[in-house]
Amino acid sequence: MRLNHIDLYSPVVAETASFLIDHFGLTLVEKRGKDAFYRLTDGFGLVLVVSPPITALGGGDQLNLGAQTYHIGFLLPARAEVDDAYRRVRGSGAQVIAPEDRHGAYVFYVVIPGNILVEVGHRADV
Repeated sequence: MRLNHIDLYSPVVAETASFLIDHFGLTLVEKRGKDAFYRLTDGFGLVLVVSPPITALGGGDQLNLGAQTYHIGFLLPARAEVDDAYRRVRGSGAQVIAPEDRHGAYVFYVVIPGNILVEVGHRADV
């Protein structure tokens, strides 16, 4: 079995997708409506979908829940690239926690539109 995709629920689909494109280098593959469905890729096999919460499945998203119940993470090949990404994201107005060594990696965290927590880091052992 192969993981096909990850779908992030957001009530502000276009804002979430745009942030991922603008600050993390993802590419738009498919778009259905302004706030309906965005399929993004990193060009290395990751398929990341951003879509609105599905009411029939409980309609939960982290913005409306007012909580962060999960996060997604990106790895970079060097610590310097983490610092570069941090500098780019820091100017976005998003809530950002500065890079530091945590749980065996050098990472920073940013809360992107939709109240989605993103971790960006480098692990020397990867």
